[in-house]
Amino acid sequence: MPVIGVALILFKTFIIIFGLQLLRYAAIMESRRKLRFRLLGLTMAMAVGPLCEVSAYAFAPQSLLAPLDGFDVIWNILLAPYTLGESLTSSKLLGSGFVFAGAVSAPMFGPHSKPPETMEDLRGKFISRSFLGWILVCISLACFAFLTMPPKNGSRPPARRGLLLAMAGGFLAGQRYFMSSTATVLHTSFDEGNWDMWYDPLAYFILGGMLFCAAMNAVLLNKGLAEFEAMMMIPTFVGTSIVTTSVSAAVILKETAQLVAWRLLGYWFGILLVVTGLLIIARDARRQLDGCDDAAASQAQERRLMGASEQNRVVVMPVDISAAS
Repeated sequence: MPVIGVALILFKTFIIIFGLQLLRYAAIMESRRKLRFRLLGLTMAMAVGPLCEVSAYAFAPQSLLAPLDGFDVIWNILLAPYTLGESLTSSKLLGSGFVFAGAVSAPMFGPHSKPPETMEDLRGKFISRSFLGWILVCISLACFAFLTMPPKNGSRPPARRGLLLAMAGGFLAGQRYFMSSTATVLHTSFDEGNWDMWYDPLAYFILGGMLFCAAMNAVLLNKGLAEFEAMMMIPTFVGTSIVTTSVSAAVILKETAQLVAWRLLGYWFGILLVVTGLLIIARDARRQLDGCDDAAASQAQERRLMGASEQNRVVVMPVDISAAS
């Protein structure tokens, strides 16, 4: 039932955002309890949330659930000013409006059912030219991100580093065809009592791909949240994840192939609204970060100039001529 999948994915977005904000709070707080907050955040964001997500993909197609990930940003915008003390601007509110409109409209036009699949169906999708081409694109983008990643310089790393970390994590999180296919295998095993799929090595390849992508995107996102504000990291992460999930659902799983033209157009227009809103939010957060960098640089320059003037200062001491004679 798609309704169960939608409910589970919405619950997952709230749980994961709350966990990510706990990770950010642990990174900026100075207390012995920071380890507790860190462990609780990791549990919510990397265990409870993903379990809800895997369950959701057993009830609804990937392309239907992908736009609903935009609610990650909405929860973050609503909570961050109170939980992390981050600023809320008009641009973030405008971007959240776009995200909400797209996240609600896109599922209305997308596919609403998930037909049962066999291992032969999965083999036809994963052993194909489209999957091989997709993997080559992923490897190329990973090499580009690694080669162009700027180093962390001092206490305020460059904003481009945060954007690349968030986009890399979102790109890995968007490989949800592994999760969707794992949910199919698990659903068949538990509900139908048919465990024959686990005799096929492809089932373990799919499960391994899901675990690898989940672990790597957790590492990248955790590293990014330790260096940058959640207001910048999460919109960029979610935007990249939604685009990757939607495109991979169309390219690999062929979920949108049966949609009529007007529904297909409405679906991608909703995705465009989500991405537009996320770009507005990410640009606003980056502008704030660059402003902080400029302020910090000007203060450092003033301190250097003051230090130089102190070193070059000439001190004139009065001399008592009568005492000298």
